[in-house]
Amino acid sequence: MKKILSILSVFALALMAAVNVAAQSPAAGDWAVAMNTPGGVRNFTVALKIDGEALTGEIKENKTPLKGTAKGKDVQFGYVVNYNGNDLAITMTGKIDGDAIKGTVSFGGMAEDEWSAKRVGAAAASSASAAPAAGKVDVTGAWDVEVVTEQGSGSPAFTLKQDGEKLTGTYKGLLGESALTGTVKGDKIEFSFKVSGQVEGTVTYTGTTDGKTMKGKLSLAGLGEGTFTGKKK
Repeated sequence: MKKILSILSVFALALMAAVNVAAQSPAAGDWAVAMNTPGGVRNFTVALKIDGEALTGEIKENKTPLKGTAKGKDVQFGYVVNYNGNDLAITMTGKIDGDAIKGTVSFGGMAEDEWSAKRVGAAAASSASAAPAAGKVDVTGAWDVEVVTEQGSGSPAFTLKQDGEKLTGTYKGLLGESALTGTVKGDKIEFSFKVSGQVEGTVTYTGTTDGKTMKGKLSLAGLGEGTFTGKKK
Protein backbone atom coordinates (compact mmCIF):
# COMPACT_ATOMS: atom_id res chain seq x y z
CA MET A 1 0.00 0.00 0.00
CA LYS A 2 2.82 2.36 0.92
CA LYS A 3 4.54 1.52 -2.35
CA ILE A 4 1.38 2.39 -4.29
CA LEU A 5 1.03 5.70 -2.42
CA SER A 6 4.67 6.48 -3.09
CA ILE A 7 4.20 5.84 -6.82
CA LEU A 8 1.06 7.98 -6.87
CA SER A 9 2.90 10.80 -5.08
CA VAL A 10 5.72 10.72 -7.59
CA PHE A 11 3.20 10.71 -10.42
CA ALA A 12 1.35 13.66 -8.89
CA LEU A 13 4.55 15.65 -8.47
CA ALA A 14 5.58 14.91 -12.06
CA LEU A 15 2.15 16.00 -13.28
CA MET A 16 2.38 19.24 -11.31
CA ALA A 17 5.83 19.92 -12.72
CA ALA A 18 4.55 19.32 -16.24
CA VAL A 19 1.65 21.70 -15.66
CA ASN A 20 4.02 24.36 -14.32
CA VAL A 21 6.31 23.99 -17.35
CA ALA A 22 3.34 24.17 -19.71
CA ALA A 23 2.06 27.29 -17.99
CA GLN A 24 5.48 28.95 -17.94
CA SER A 25 5.38 32.23 -19.84
CA PRO A 26 7.52 32.42 -23.00
CA ALA A 27 8.43 36.01 -22.08
CA ALA A 28 11.88 35.19 -20.68
CA GLY A 29 14.76 36.56 -22.72
CA ASP A 30 15.89 39.73 -24.48
CA TRP A 31 13.40 41.75 -26.51
CA ALA A 32 13.94 44.67 -28.89
CA VAL A 33 11.14 47.13 -28.10
CA ALA A 34 9.63 49.88 -30.25
CA MET A 35 7.39 52.07 -28.11
CA ASN A 36 5.25 54.94 -29.37
CA THR A 37 5.47 57.97 -27.10
CA PRO A 38 4.12 61.54 -27.31
CA GLY A 39 7.63 62.54 -28.39
CA GLY A 40 8.01 59.85 -31.07
CA VAL A 41 9.08 56.21 -31.27
CA ARG A 42 11.51 55.05 -28.60
CA ASN A 43 13.64 51.96 -29.22
CA PHE A 44 15.29 50.00 -26.43
CA THR A 45 16.04 46.45 -25.30
CA VAL A 46 14.55 44.73 -22.27
CA ALA A 47 15.89 41.62 -20.54
CA LEU A 48 13.07 39.69 -18.87
CA LYS A 49 13.26 36.95 -16.24
CA ILE A 50 10.32 34.77 -15.22
CA ASP A 51 9.82 33.00 -11.89
CA GLY A 52 6.38 31.41 -11.87
CA GLU A 53 4.14 34.36 -12.67
CA ALA A 54 6.58 36.96 -11.36
CA LEU A 55 8.41 39.00 -13.96
CA THR A 56 11.59 40.96 -13.31
CA GLY A 57 14.22 42.46 -15.54
CA GLU A 58 15.77 45.67 -16.78
CA ILE A 59 16.08 48.06 -19.70
CA LYS A 60 19.55 47.09 -20.88
CA GLU A 61 20.60 50.50 -22.18
CA ASN A 62 20.29 52.29 -18.81
CA LYS A 63 19.81 49.41 -16.32
CA THR A 64 16.35 50.66 -15.31
CA PRO A 65 14.66 47.85 -13.31
CA LEU A 66 11.38 46.30 -14.48
CA LYS A 67 8.76 44.49 -12.47
CA GLY A 68 5.48 42.84 -13.36
CA THR A 69 3.66 39.60 -14.08
CA ALA A 70 3.62 36.96 -16.80
CA LYS A 71 0.66 34.63 -17.19
CA GLY A 72 0.93 32.37 -20.18
CA LYS A 73 1.15 34.67 -23.20
CA ASP A 74 0.01 37.76 -21.28
CA VAL A 75 2.66 40.07 -19.86
CA GLN A 76 2.53 43.28 -17.88
CA PHE A 77 5.46 45.16 -16.47
CA GLY A 78 6.40 48.66 -15.55
CA TYR A 79 9.18 51.03 -14.59
CA VAL A 80 9.55 54.59 -13.35
CA VAL A 81 11.16 57.51 -15.17
CA ASN A 82 11.82 61.08 -14.14
CA TYR A 83 9.63 63.47 -16.12
CA ASN A 84 9.94 67.21 -15.45
CA GLY A 85 11.25 66.50 -11.98
CA ASN A 86 8.49 64.04 -11.08
CA ASP A 87 8.30 60.24 -11.09
CA LEU A 88 6.23 58.91 -13.99
CA ALA A 89 5.10 55.27 -13.93
CA ILE A 90 5.26 53.55 -17.33
CA THR A 91 3.10 50.42 -17.55
CA MET A 92 3.39 48.09 -20.54
CA THR A 93 0.77 45.42 -21.20
CA GLY A 94 0.98 42.99 -24.10
CA LYS A 95 0.38 39.56 -25.55
CA ILE A 96 3.11 37.27 -26.87
CA ASP A 97 2.69 35.72 -30.31
CA GLY A 98 5.65 33.47 -31.04
CA ASP A 99 8.71 35.72 -31.10
CA ALA A 100 6.73 38.95 -31.07
CA ILE A 101 4.79 41.01 -28.55
CA LYS A 102 2.17 43.68 -29.17
CA GLY A 103 0.35 45.76 -26.63
CA THR A 104 -0.40 49.12 -25.09
CA VAL A 105 1.64 51.40 -22.87
CA SER A 106 0.24 53.75 -20.22
CA PHE A 107 2.12 56.91 -19.30
CA GLY A 108 1.07 57.37 -15.69
CA GLY A 109 -2.58 57.04 -16.68
CA MET A 110 -2.38 60.36 -18.54
CA ALA A 111 -1.90 58.95 -22.05
CA GLU A 112 -1.79 55.60 -23.84
CA ASP A 113 -0.17 54.35 -27.01
CA GLU A 114 1.06 51.16 -28.67
CA TRP A 115 4.26 49.19 -28.35
CA SER A 116 5.72 46.08 -29.97
CA ALA A 117 8.78 43.90 -29.51
CA LYS A 118 10.76 41.20 -31.29
CA ARG A 119 12.78 38.52 -29.55
CA VAL A 120 16.41 39.50 -30.09
CA GLY A 121 17.81 36.05 -30.93
CA ALA A 122 14.89 35.19 -33.20
CA ALA A 123 15.18 38.48 -35.08
CA ALA A 124 18.81 37.75 -35.88
CA ALA A 125 18.06 34.16 -36.89
CA SER A 126 15.19 35.31 -39.05
CA SER A 127 17.35 37.85 -40.83
CA ALA A 128 20.05 35.27 -41.42
CA SER A 129 17.66 32.69 -42.81
CA ALA A 130 15.97 35.26 -45.02
CA ALA A 131 19.22 36.56 -46.46
CA PRO A 132 19.81 33.79 -49.02
CA ALA A 133 16.29 34.10 -50.42
CA ALA A 134 16.49 37.89 -50.51
CA GLY A 135 19.92 37.71 -52.15
CA LYS A 136 18.95 35.17 -54.84
CA VAL A 137 19.58 36.56 -58.32
CA ASP A 138 18.22 35.29 -61.63
CA VAL A 139 19.33 37.18 -64.74
CA THR A 140 17.49 34.94 -67.21
CA GLY A 141 15.83 37.05 -69.89
CA ALA A 142 16.43 39.71 -72.54
CA TRP A 143 18.60 42.70 -71.64
CA ASP A 144 19.18 46.16 -73.10
CA VAL A 145 22.70 47.36 -72.38
CA GLU A 146 24.45 50.70 -72.77
CA VAL A 147 28.21 50.56 -73.33
CA VAL A 148 30.72 53.40 -73.19
CA THR A 149 34.32 52.76 -74.31
CA GLU A 150 37.33 54.75 -75.50
CA GLN A 151 36.35 53.80 -79.04
CA GLY A 152 32.76 55.02 -78.67
CA SER A 153 29.41 53.94 -77.29
CA GLY A 154 26.87 51.30 -78.25
CA SER A 155 23.63 49.61 -77.25
CA PRO A 156 24.07 45.84 -77.57
CA ALA A 157 21.30 43.37 -76.75
CA PHE A 158 21.82 40.26 -74.66
CA THR A 159 19.71 37.18 -74.10
CA LEU A 160 20.82 35.42 -70.94
CA LYS A 161 19.98 32.07 -69.38
CA GLN A 162 21.04 31.27 -65.82
CA ASP A 163 21.26 27.74 -64.42
CA GLY A 164 22.57 27.90 -60.85
CA GLU A 165 25.84 29.79 -61.15
CA LYS A 166 26.24 28.89 -64.83
CA LEU A 167 25.41 31.55 -67.41
CA THR A 168 24.89 31.13 -71.17
CA GLY A 169 23.34 33.33 -73.81
CA THR A 170 23.86 35.42 -76.91
CA TYR A 171 25.24 38.85 -77.77
CA LYS A 172 24.01 41.01 -80.65
CA GLY A 173 25.51 44.40 -81.41
CA LEU A 174 28.05 46.38 -83.41
CA LEU A 175 30.52 43.52 -83.16
CA GLY A 176 28.09 41.02 -84.68
CA GLU A 177 26.42 38.08 -83.01
CA SER A 178 28.11 35.65 -80.64
CA ALA A 179 27.35 32.99 -78.05
CA LEU A 180 28.49 33.86 -74.54
CA THR A 181 29.28 31.98 -71.36
CA GLY A 182 29.87 33.12 -67.81
CA THR A 183 28.91 32.88 -64.16
CA VAL A 184 26.61 34.50 -61.61
CA LYS A 185 27.79 34.20 -58.01
CA GLY A 186 25.66 36.09 -55.53
CA ASP A 187 25.42 39.58 -56.98
CA LYS A 188 28.59 39.17 -59.06
CA ILE A 189 28.22 38.57 -62.79
CA GLU A 190 30.90 37.84 -65.39
CA PHE A 191 30.59 36.68 -68.98
CA SER A 192 32.56 36.75 -72.21
CA PHE A 193 32.23 36.05 -75.91
CA LYS A 194 34.53 35.89 -78.91
CA VAL A 195 34.25 38.28 -81.83
CA SER A 196 35.86 38.50 -85.24
CA GLY A 197 35.83 41.03 -88.04
CA GLN A 198 36.38 44.65 -86.99
CA VAL A 199 37.70 43.37 -83.65
CA GLU A 200 39.35 40.01 -83.06
CA GLY A 201 39.44 38.44 -79.65
CA THR A 202 37.41 38.00 -76.49
CA VAL A 203 35.15 40.64 -74.95
CA THR A 204 34.66 40.28 -71.18
CA TYR A 205 31.99 41.91 -69.01
CA THR A 206 32.47 41.99 -65.21
CA GLY A 207 30.07 43.63 -62.79
CA THR A 208 27.25 43.34 -60.30
CA THR A 209 23.54 42.62 -60.70
CA ASP A 210 20.34 42.36 -58.70
CA GLY A 211 18.62 40.30 -61.40
CA LYS A 212 16.85 43.32 -62.88
CA THR A 213 19.76 45.67 -63.51
CA MET A 214 23.50 45.30 -63.88
CA LYS A 215 26.56 47.49 -64.21
CA GLY A 216 30.30 47.13 -64.39
CA LYS A 217 33.34 47.20 -66.65
CA LEU A 218 34.23 45.49 -69.90
CA SER A 219 37.47 44.59 -71.62
CA LEU A 220 37.27 45.03 -75.38
CA ALA A 221 39.38 42.15 -76.74
CA GLY A 222 42.51 43.68 -75.27
CA LEU A 223 42.08 46.88 -77.30
CA GLY A 224 40.54 49.02 -74.58
CA GLU A 225 38.18 49.16 -71.67
CA GLY A 226 34.81 50.65 -70.88
CA THR A 227 31.80 50.64 -68.65
CA PHE A 228 28.32 49.20 -69.06
CA THR A 229 24.86 49.44 -67.54
CA GLY A 230 21.99 47.09 -68.31
CA LYS A 231 18.29 46.62 -67.65
CA LYS A 232 16.20 43.51 -68.08
CA LYS A 233 13.25 43.93 -70.44
